[in-house]
Order: sequence, then structure tokens, then C-alpha cells
Amino acid sequence: MDQAVVDAQHWGARLVGLGSLTAIVGNHGEYLAERSTIPITTGNSLTVYATLENFRLIIQEVGLEDRRLSICVVGIPGSIASAIALRLSHLNYNLTVVARQPSARSERLAKQWNAKIQYNLTEAVQNADVVITATSSGGCLDSSRLKSGAIVLDVGVPADVLPEKQPRNDVLILSAGYSRVPRSTPGKSRIIRFFRGVIPSCLAETITLTLDGTFVNYSIGKELKQDRIERIGLAAIRHGFDLAPLLSQGLEVEEGRLVAIRKIIARTHASSARISTTAFDQNSYQTDGDYNKHSSTTSDDNLLISENSRQTPVNRATARSQSIYEKYINPVLIKLTQDSNLLKTFVRGEGVYLYDSSGERYLDFVAGFGSMNHGHNHPKIVASIQSALTSQAPGFIPSSVNPYTARLAEELITIAPDSLEMVFFTNSGAESVEAALKLARLVTGRPGFLACEKSYHGKTLGALSVTMNRKYQSPFQPLIPTIQSVDYNDLESLSNALKSKQFAAFIIEPIQGEGGMNVADQNYLKSAEELCRTTGTILIVDEVQTGFGRTGKMFAVEHENVQPDIMTLAKSLSGGLIPIGAMLTRRDLWMKAYGTFQSFTLHTSTFSGGSLACAAGSSAIRVLLEEDLIENARVQGDRLRNGLLDIARRTDRIKDVRGAGLMLGLELNPLSDIMRKHNRETNSGSSMMIPGYDSMISSFPTVYLSAILLENYRIYTQTARSNPNVLRIQPPLLIREDEVDYFLNAVESILLELDSVGSLLSSILTKSVGEIDKK
Repeated sequence: MDQAVVDAQHWGARLVGLGSLTAIVGNHGEYLAERSTIPITTGNSLTVYATLENFRLIIQEVGLEDRRLSICVVGIPGSIASAIALRLSHLNYNLTVVARQPSARSERLAKQWNAKIQYNLTEAVQNADVVITATSSGGCLDSSRLKSGAIVLDVGVPADVLPEKQPRNDVLILSAGYSRVPRSTPGKSRIIRFFRGVIPSCLAETITLTLDGTFVNYSIGKELKQDRIERIGLAAIRHGFDLAPLLSQGLEVEEGRLVAIRKIIARTHASSARISTTAFDQNSYQTDGDYNKHSSTTSDDNLLISENSRQTPVNRATARSQSIYEKYINPVLIKLTQDSNLLKTFVRGEGVYLYDSSGERYLDFVAGFGSMNHGHNHPKIVASIQSALTSQAPGFIPSSVNPYTARLAEELITIAPDSLEMVFFTNSGAESVEAALKLARLVTGRPGFLACEKSYHGKTLGALSVTMNRKYQSPFQPLIPTIQSVDYNDLESLSNALKSKQFAAFIIEPIQGEGGMNVADQNYLKSAEELCRTTGTILIVDEVQTGFGRTGKMFAVEHENVQPDIMTLAKSLSGGLIPIGAMLTRRDLWMKAYGTFQSFTLHTSTFSGGSLACAAGSSAIRVLLEEDLIENARVQGDRLRNGLLDIARRTDRIKDVRGAGLMLGLELNPLSDIMRKHNRETNSGSSMMIPGYDSMISSFPTVYLSAILLENYRIYTQTARSNPNVLRIQPPLLIREDEVDYFLNAVESILLELDSVGSLLSSILTKSVGEIDKK
């Protein structure tokens, strides 16, 4: 070891990392540190920090973080085990420490940590929830002695856990004390090869100290300094090391394995503690009316929390929430956006603004695709829900009369078009459409339905059948038979189709939101109403997005006094706070379908007309009227539309501006042919492997606009999925003039920049692609 240090110095080293087995070779580094002319570190401090990060993460992943655990630390009085035990002693655990043989030092340390000390390893681990073992001998722990659901963090080198003769699926053995190198690090260098990007944390400590220019004796001696453990951990995180890669036998633990252990633990602990969650609840943070004032975290409980997650409990919940989404909800969404910083985790909404966990404020121009017409958490609607809860309103009581349901039904019928007199409550827009389709079939006896191209009515089977997006439909064929489509705004095609009298209903959106904010031509809806009347076809108007003031009228059909046979509602019916939808219809149609003892229960729903949702719905209607939000939607919608049209005169990027009220679409011209051709030439492999790649590249200007609005201007927007060249513009109806102007100024600035850069690139690429074509 002496010679190795001398050689390292000769090669130009300014720091030597000793690595594994330092308890044996060099008396924890002290022997060499006394004799070396350059600084020495064992790397043990970062090993401790990384092990505790593994501990913190794994107890979250398997659902143990809210429990009073039995923890067993093996390897006392070794420096790594002792440092881990000291940090765990500050937390509310039943701590047991294991030493190889009695000694005054071990006894003193155990007493200092208020821990039970044992010398029989088998007895010590048999009831432990978590075992952390860090000996220098290796091969000392038989996993068959562990209880079901136990977690072992093996820091030993060589490994302390013996190879399993009969592998157990009910315990989890982790290789702890490792770090994953930063993503930007090459897989290998001239002297180091990173197997799967993972290295021992002792090596990561040496690298971190070098990157920081900290050339001093660092992790030396039997007692590691706690401040140095903290400092090196935070420095490693700052340099991009992942200190909790969750490895087992050197390989990343599979998600299915973690889920299986979580289930075992949940069953094992069911009688003693609640199932653990992200700890993200109303007590996790304080706002005091200012979301930048999060509660500070200063107690000893945070000794295990890294700088990245130390700021507030909300920050920790935020990181955990993204991990949960990737594991159990939508892994593709997380993977697509993990490097772009475009996927935000919003923890609070107020008015027209959303807030992330750091308190950063974003102007919301999506509003839940029209669900948040009243803004986020409107205080009057929140108060109505709180009042219903305080009064202990009944939740869902089948075959009974609920006053909250009755009140909302009456209020809906009062504001609805004259033709509509009956209400059926649902839980979503798709359910409202399903109810409408069933009613139309029942009253007409016809099997078919007519819809418009580029329509969107939901993704349940019936609603999907009339959603004319083949990408959504194809995987679920066969759908409802006898479905036909016509082009939107094509009266001649509509007339010809309805003449067959085979359709129970014609279903249409006044504005096709998903389809690209396409607006019905003047008199198109009125003419459709007349054609349906003459052919005995039910007219279903889908106002799920356009309803409740979005277009500058309570309902979009009011612009032309259209009287639908059925109208579907949802989204902002409750102010976006509780899922609720509704199907409104003519009295005669309802009675024909469900007006007998034999038929009145043919279509029901368990959660139809729940008290809390209906209380919110009644309040939401009153807020629209009392606060004049519908008129504000008209005024600010005109300001937005006129402002965008004015920008269009100064840029070549805008193809069209369309919509009504605060439901607008900004369609940008696709990427130029020359730039698309250049992209195909330089990314031929990608273009062949990804379906719809060329279309995706064509929509780059709109995607770029949305991304820069989010990152540089803190404005949250979305594109229309069926037409990604269109930016959807749907802010809450209470948006102010200054907020509209801020959006317009941001859009203009970005588009003018695109003009400038696009023109330069096009001129360069025209020449380069031309040269390629010549060759």
C-alpha cells in the first residue's frame, strides 16, 4: 500500500483513494495518512451517505417510511457501521447494533445511541424490518434467518449475505454503498470501466473531492466526522452522482420485485400501521397565503435527506410522485420528458395560476382542457363543498331523493336551451356521451350513429366509436357497428347521409377542441338541427368543452339558438373540483325510453348525482352568473383573438387563428419542406423506426412555442393532439387583460425569433441539401 501511494504520486496524483478493506489494510487509512506526502481518503464517508440514501429510498419504495421500524446495524464498531448507527439513532426506530465480540467501545457506543447491543447475529436479525450490514469479513449473514418482508442493505466487501441455496422471494437483498456516475460520464476511461454506470461510493468520493479541488485527508480513522459525511454527500449530488441506484447483486432491482415486496410488507404490517404514501397531504406544507413560504425543515429527522429533497416536504413528495407515475401510471410519459424539464409537477392551483413545489408560478392557458372555467380552487365553490361536508351530506344513496342532486338538476334545466327538461348525472364527458348514445338508440330503434371527421367524444367504447381519430380507434376494433362519418361543416354530405334514416343520432361538437379548434360555420348547427328533424334523427350536441361560458355564451348552441335533442356536459360543471357530468334531454324522449316501471332503471350509475359534486355544481353555476365570467370570456376572447391576428400580420409563422370566446386555436405553419428534408437526410434511422415521425417533425414550430412559453415565460399550454400544429388556448374565464397581454407579448417574441432563426437555417440548408441532391 505504501508503494501504491508513492506510485500514484509519481503519476501526478494529488489525492489517493484507498477503497475497500481499509479496516484491515492501513487501520482505516490512519497508517498511510501519517506516512503519505499527498492526502488520503478511504471513501467511507460517501459510502455511509449513499447507504443512508439507499435506506431512505427503499423504505419509501416498499411502504415503510411511516412506520416505527426495527433496524439492525451489523459491524459495530467499524467506522461505516458506527456512522450509520449514529445517524439512525436520531430517528424514531428500535435500533439494535451487532458487534463481533464484546468491547468497551462497542458498549459505550450502543449506550450513546440508546440502542440494544447483541453479539449473536442470527438472533439479532430474525425480527428486524431492515438490516444494514457493513463488516469487513463478509459471508456472515444467512438470509434464511430473516423474517418475511425484511430488507437487507449489504455494504460489506466482500458481501456479508451468503449466497442463497434456496432464493427467497419474500425478502429483498440490496447491494448498498454504490453510486451511479453522472449521465454525461463516458462508460469507460483509460483506467476505469464503469460496469452499467455504477461504481463503489468510495471511488465516487475520491472523484468528487478531485472535482471540488479538495485535496485533504478526508475519511480517515475509526470515527467518521458527521459534517464531512453530509458535505461529501451533497457535493456528490451536485456533481450528478446518483447515490441510491437500488442494486441487487450488482444489477438494478426490477420494478416487479419492488412491487412484490411492497405487497408482502403491506400484508405483514396491516394490523400495526397504515399503508404508507408519499406523505403529501394538507399538513405537508404551510402556505399562509403565500406559496413561496414553505415550512422549513430543521429537525434531526432530516439527517437522511439529501439537499435535492431537503427544501420542503412538498419537494420530497414531488420527486416521489414522478417516481410513482413512472412505476404505476404512465412510464412512457416520464421517459419521454425526463431529460427535457417540460414535465412539471404542480402542487397547487389558485385562480389562473399553477404553482410547482418550489413556489414557481405558471399562467395556466390549458385550464384542464376547459375543466377550470372558474379558475383553480375558486373559494366560493370550495366553500360549498366544505359546507356540504360539515353538514354531513349523504354521499351516494340509490333509489332515494338527494336535495343536492335535485337542486342542481333544477338549476341546469333553468339555464339550458328550451328543448331540454330532463337530466341524468354522470361522472365524466365520456359517460355523458354513452348515456346519450343509448338513449338515442332506445327511442329511435335505429342502430347507427353519424359523427364528424376529427371529432372527439371520449375513449370509452361507445364514445370512442364516434371519436373519428383512427389512431385511437384502431387498436380497439371492432367498435360499435354502423358508424359513419362526414366532414365537419359539409352540409351536403350531412344531408345525403341523413336521408338514409339509418342513424339513431348525429353527434357534433360546436368547436372541435381535440381536432384542432375547428369551429362550426355560421348556420351549420342550425341547418343540422333542421336536417335531423326532417329525418327523425336525434341531434346530440357535445358541449363538454364548450359549455358553461367557454365561448362567451352559457352554451355554444345559444349563438344560433340551436335546440338540441340531447346535450352532453361535464368538465367545468363542478368548477373542475369533483368529477361530474350530465346528459340533458327532451322530456318526451326520456319518457319514451325510461318512463315505465319496466324501463326506468335500464340506465343507472352508482355515483350519479353525488352530494359533494352537486353542491359544487350549484355553486359553479352561481359563480358564472354572479361574477360575470361569461361576459369576461367574450371580452378577453376578443382581445386574445385580435391580438393573435395582429401578430399574424408581422410573422409568417401563423397559418390561422380560430375559435370563439376563450376557446381558441393558434395554428402555425409546419416546418418548411427544406428543413424536413434535411432532418430525414440526417436522421434516416429515426424516421424509419418511429411511426408518424415526419408528421411529428412538421409540428416542431408549435411544440417549440409551447416549450418556450413554459420554460422562459412560465405559461402552461398544450397542443391539439389530433392536430399538433395547433396550440390550444383555453385559459380560465376569469383571466385579466394584463394576463392576456403578457401571453400575447410572449407569443410574439417567440414567433419573431423563430422567423429570424428559421430564415437563416432555411437559406443555409437550401444550399446544403441542394449540394446533396447534386451528388
